[in-house]
Amino acid sequence: MDEIALVEQLVPGSATCATVAGSNVALFNVNGRLFATDDACVRCASSLAKGRLEGHVVACGTCGWQYDVTTGCVAGLPGMRINRFQVKIVDAHTVLEISPLPYR
Repeated sequence: MDEIALVEQLVPGSATCATVAGSNVALFNVNGRLFATDDACVRCASSLAKGRLEGHVVACGTCGWQYDVTTGCVAGLPGMRINRFQVKIVDAHTVLEISPLPYR
C-alpha cells in the first residue's frame, strides 16, 4: 500500500490527485468517506480530481462527463467504468491499495 495524503487535507467535497505505482489516482472525500478512482476521464483524459464533485458524482472539468466515484460508473453509459481502488486510513494518513476493486 502507498501513502498518498493526510486525511485532514481532504475536507468533505474535495479531491486530490496522487501518483501511485506510476498511475494517476484521484481521491475524493464524499461526506467524510474516501473513494479512489483512476484520475483520467475516459473521453478526454483530463484529470477527474480537477473536476467538479457534487455529492458522489464528479464531472470532468473539460468535457463534462460524469462519474459516480463510489462505483466508477460513467453516467448514461451502461457498462463503461473507471477503476476504483481500496482506501484505508492508517494513523491519519490515507493509504491506497494498488489493485483495482471489482466492479459492482
